[in-house]
Amino acid sequence: MKKYLLGLVTILAVGFVLVGCSNDNEPEVIGVTPETSVPVVVDENELEPIDVLVTFSVLADMTENVGGSLVNVTMIVPIGEDPHEWEVTPGDVINATNADIIFYNGLYLEVEYDWFEELMETAGRVEGVDFFAVTDGIAYYTLRTEGMEDYFDPHAWMDPIRGMEYVNNIAALLSIILPEAADYFAANAEAFNAEIYAIYNEWTGRFDSIPVERNLVVTTEGAFRYFGYRFGINNDFLWEINSEDEGSPEQFLRTIAIINASEVRYLFLESSIDPDYMEQLSAETGVPIFGDYLFTDSLSEVNGPAGTYLAFLRHNLQTIYTALTAE
Repeated sequence: MKKYLLGLVTILAVGFVLVGCSNDNEPEVIGVTPETSVPVVVDENELEPIDVLVTFSVLADMTENVGGSLVNVTMIVPIGEDPHEWEVTPGDVINATNADIIFYNGLYLEVEYDWFEELMETAGRVEGVDFFAVTDGIAYYTLRTEGMEDYFDPHAWMDPIRGMEYVNNIAALLSIILPEAADYFAANAEAFNAEIYAIYNEWTGRFDSIPVERNLVVTTEGAFRYFGYRFGINNDFLWEINSEDEGSPEQFLRTIAIINASEVRYLFLESSIDPDYMEQLSAETGVPIFGDYLFTDSLSEVNGPAGTYLAFLRHNLQTIYTALTAE
């Protein structure tokens, strides 16, 4: 681990911040002007790359886009696995001990069995000094499930506008640990956010013409609330978050009633969740499962349909649109 001096910090607004916060606790879409971006070149021989440890694949891709040649990114939870519920390995402890900086999602994503907290304690790392939640300052939802109303919905990255805020936070943190490259990180963040915003801009309003009785995405976990709000897509689920009880009779009865009251054509499987629950729900309701997986808590492998955050957004949007507009 390289020796960087990094004290307790607050993530500050920087020149490339692209979103604000409206009165209803939703990020306000301001937009970007990518044509004003100027590529910033750094001399890789003069600056030693930062070793960054992140908890899961979405953060890995964002960090690589912002950090470019000045980061070496390692992720804890492998592709296709669930970051809610992870069993820490000896290799994780070594990586956490040696990392220059560690990014986690926060908002109760990495809390089941307290795995992330215990990993940080074992590695002797300190919050605000060694590890940081990249959702700091991002408007969030609380859960709707009875008895869980005080818990946060962690899936903010599903919304591309909030995803842009993730990118800004990552750039600000990398700039603190390697200030000589602050302009480089800022330029990379602006360019990446321009690509994210282009996807949002392409798809905004596309779902408005879908009849309300068919405008419903039913998944196993309730990971689509932020996404649904952004694009006008209603969503429901068997359980709201993977760290609660999963697949109870009450959950099935509630979701079956919602499906039967709608005219949905398809149900959806997520790539990182056991398909048995949704297959049972499909059998109970007679509604088939759509052919393509949705991606939520993990990207796909690099050569798959959601191997980057940009591909992840495009894939989910196109898959849902195709299913909801099918005759």
